[in-house]
Amino acid sequence: MPEKSWFFAIKADDLKEGSMEFARVKGTPVLLIRKNDTVYSLFGKCKHMGCRLSKGTFSEEYVLKCPCHGWEYDIRSGKYLGDKDEELSVFENKVEDGEILVLL
Repeated sequence: MPEKSWFFAIKADDLKEGSMEFARVKGTPVLLIRKNDTVYSLFGKCKHMGCRLSKGTFSEEYVLKCPCHGWEYDIRSGKYLGDKDEELSVFENKVEDGEILVLL
C-alpha cells in the first residue's frame, strides 16, 4: 500500500464559515466543510448513486444531505444515518501557509 501524503485542496480563505467547497485532490473527489471553525473533509460523492455532495446542504446538527435522494451523513464521521454499514471516507486535513491540505 502506498504511503499517504499531504496534497493541496483549496486556499483556506476560499472556505468560509458555514460553507462547503468541492475539490478534486489527486483525482479524488473531496468535499470540504467549515463548521464552528473546524474543517471537515469527506469523500465528495454520495454512496447511493454518486451524486456530488457539494450541491447538498448541511445542518446545525452536522448532517450533510445529498441533493439527489436525501441520503444523510454525519460530517464528523462520514457515517450514513440510515444504515450503519455505509459511510463516506473521511480525510485528515490541516491548514498550512493559508492552504487546506488533505492527507491521501
